[in-house]
Amino acid sequence: MANRPFSASDPASRDLRRPARHLLRSLIGKTLAFFVEREDDNLTRVREHLMDLLDARPSPVRAQNLRSARQLLHKQADVFNRAFQAALQTSMDEEMRAVLPEAPASAVANDTSADPLDGMTLSLIDVCEVERILLVDRVAQRFTAHYDASVSALTQRLGVLLGRDVAALSSNPFRPEVFVRAFLLAWENSGLDKQATEDLMLSLDPLHSIDLTPLYADLNAMLTHAGIAAQPARRVIKSEGAGSSYLPLSPASAHAHLQGGEMRSGLGDLEPERARSAWDALAPAGRSIASHARQFLQRLGLASSSGQNDSGAGEGADWTPADGHETRTYLASADPEFMGYLGDLQAGAQAESAERILPGQHPGDRNVLRQMRDRDEVRRAPELDRGTVDALAEVFDFVFADQAIPVQMKFVIGRLQIPVLKAAMIDRDFFLSADHPARRLVDTLAQASIAWAPEKGESDPLYVRIENTVQRVLTEFEDDLALFSELLAEFTEFLFETEQQAQGRIEPAVDHERVGESFEQALAHADEVIHARIAALPSELPLAPFLAPFLTTQWREVLARAWLNVQASAAPWDSAVTSMDQLIWSTQPKTRIEERRQLVALLPELVRRLNAGLDAIEWVGEPRATFTRRLIATHMMAIRMTQAASVDSMSAALEANAGKEAMNELEQRRSGQLAGSVDDFDAMAQSFTRGLWFDFLLDEHTQHRCLLSWVSPMRTRLLFTNRDGFDAFVRSEREVAALLRHGRLHVIDQQPIVSRALDRIMSEGERKQVA
Repeated sequence: MANRPFSASDPASRDLRRPARHLLRSLIGKTLAFFVEREDDNLTRVREHLMDLLDARPSPVRAQNLRSARQLLHKQADVFNRAFQAALQTSMDEEMRAVLPEAPASAVANDTSADPLDGMTLSLIDVCEVERILLVDRVAQRFTAHYDASVSALTQRLGVLLGRDVAALSSNPFRPEVFVRAFLLAWENSGLDKQATEDLMLSLDPLHSIDLTPLYADLNAMLTHAGIAAQPARRVIKSEGAGSSYLPLSPASAHAHLQGGEMRSGLGDLEPERARSAWDALAPAGRSIASHARQFLQRLGLASSSGQNDSGAGEGADWTPADGHETRTYLASADPEFMGYLGDLQAGAQAESAERILPGQHPGDRNVLRQMRDRDEVRRAPELDRGTVDALAEVFDFVFADQAIPVQMKFVIGRLQIPVLKAAMIDRDFFLSADHPARRLVDTLAQASIAWAPEKGESDPLYVRIENTVQRVLTEFEDDLALFSELLAEFTEFLFETEQQAQGRIEPAVDHERVGESFEQALAHADEVIHARIAALPSELPLAPFLAPFLTTQWREVLARAWLNVQASAAPWDSAVTSMDQLIWSTQPKTRIEERRQLVALLPELVRRLNAGLDAIEWVGEPRATFTRRLIATHMMAIRMTQAASVDSMSAALEANAGKEAMNELEQRRSGQLAGSVDDFDAMAQSFTRGLWFDFLLDEHTQHRCLLSWVSPMRTRLLFTNRDGFDAFVRSEREVAALLRHGRLHVIDQQPIVSRALDRIMSEGERKQVA
């Protein structure tokens, strides 16, 4: 076999590619069959691990996510397994097309005449996609490390099969990352709980999933049988500026960067400590995303638009092509003189924190970043630092304009401007990485401030904690970003304890509503069973009219209560259904002597079970006595008469009307008819998840900020509370949609505030360019 990679345009390569493609297809078939045979075992292991994680008492939000994922993987196992097989098939097919391309790539690769920045906007940088890439990579590293020996041997054999001089893990369509990615796509494509996605994925562990060792042994054996031997591993030592090989969830686009020769084999090439950097996460994904990132910095004034280093930015201030890739070298350090000036401003901000807020004063009046731009110290600063000041000033403009943040909190958070500016200059990833320590602290404080109500006053624990956190930044921060991480950890712990306390307060209401929803579902199931039994009756033996109200009301409740406990014991449910069937049969005319004898023998036990069921639902008084007398009379007629009596009495006519009304009510419940048509507000209500904050207009002059603290499993109940878990009220999805429709309920945007600010900056820049 030729020791060179296959080319889509080389005739010789095409001849060699055919057996390789055939063999890869066989390996893919083997892999798909492996997962089909073990799909139930895999989900069982995952669910058991989720239960173990729940026993460790995680945070309330994470616990709810893990519990939801566990329940859905049980109830929707078939849906998930079908989605997983489809995602796995698609992923491996795309991987194979990447390593054995069908069509020439020259048409795309050579089209470099246009400016790579033309037409590019921040909207094309899919931040969610990058987060998913990092999530998959983080989970996949565990599996890759666990199966390193088997995977490395398979990678080497595949390298020989594909004619590669250097075997790359990224060219192995059967690497654990592909299976992890397929699991994520299956969860998303199944339409299950989106909010639980991250916690579910991070729970995946090779020790609590099906063992992949037999799969890799079979794949290695198939290649060995085909005459493909392993070769010694060759590793490429990366330069200091090289990024880690994060692959996007779209394999077809992900492998573009491999054309430049960058390879990865096993965990030896991974640099986990660099994973937090957005530069490193974006650069290997190809020219497009890297160019978008560069364009983003250019629009903020953080890099020269010409691509050349300006005198202020210093060496390595831009993205430069290397071996066909766009890679990032580190931006210049902040100007020492300018940093000293900022240190003096920060010291002044400590004294300013004691100043009182004047009545009517707007938080934007204290945007010191915008006010300092005309100072000589700023004008003398390098262009890169001036651009950072301008960009961060716009970010804090957005913070000050956010209507969800109380005015007092805006002043408190606004005092972080100078230290956050220093942090953004020390680590230039501030504008690209949501994991930047200072950015995370600003996002978290702004998000938490939404929960503070001005009427609580400045002595409220949340207000005090936010103010103390800001004060510590002002007094302790010099140049160590670890302080932001430390304060964030302490503040998050405070929030966690507060949430746990609130969770404990709402548990009684949650339990009550959960029981109520379960009972409603049981009633709905009872309706279906009753309807099926009545619909199955022959036309010549219709249901006795007086039984319809009884079955669709009283016995419906008996059935529902039995259904609630059917998993613990099926006997009460079976007995209730049997009693209903026997009751219907017992009221029909008995034309043969054998039927009459059977009825006489059946009645004692039937009456006993009927009475036990009705006692359980506490149906007493005259209505029950009247029904009992009517039932006894019907049984007597059934025993004595050989044909049904004609309906010629007033009481019989009344019973017939009552029976029709009962059946109409049953049909209406089954059809679930609701007033009004489904619109965008209904769809919005259906998308709400716990943890969202709302402004609820109680009346024309009273507004209440509330938290969606719990959503019932069947989404028939949404429980709203305040931050402390008090003032609880429950609404159905339809009622929430009505509140939205009439403007009485408003969703508060809770996306990280810095990201929202940057999105606005970019969109405004695009509008100016269009104009």
